[in-house]
Amino acid sequence: MRTFVLTGGRAQPTGTADELDVLTMVTAVPGKPRTGLQPEDLRVIDLCRGGYLSVIEVAGHLGQPLTITRILLGDLIDSGLLEVKASQKEAGTPATPDPDRLRTLERMLHGLQAL
Repeated sequence: MRTFVLTGGRAQPTGTADELDVLTMVTAVPGKPRTGLQPEDLRVIDLCRGGYLSVIEVAGHLGQPLTITRILLGDLIDSGLLEVKASQKEAGTPATPDPDRLRTLERMLHGLQAL
C-alpha cells in the first residue's frame, strides 16, 4: 500500500518518467519552494542537492523499486524541482545502450535494496 500512496496510484511511469532510464542523471534545482511535498520527495531533493545522481542511485538510496523511483523523479522534474542532465544522444554523441551494463546496474540496485 505504501508505494501506491507514493505514486498516487500509478503503477507505471508516464510522460517524463517514462523517458528516464537507469543512467539518466538528475539534480535538484536550487531556490525552489519545497512546501507541500511528501517526505520521499524531500529526501530525493536533498539527495540530489550535492550534484547529479543517476536514477538507479536514487532508487538505491530510497530503497524503492526502479519503477516507483522513476514515477517520483518524473513528478519532481515536471514540477521544476529537479532537472535532467542532457544525455550523450541529446548532446550530439551517439549513445549505444550496453545490455551488460544495464544488467550489472540492476543487480547492484537489488543488492542495495536487500541491505
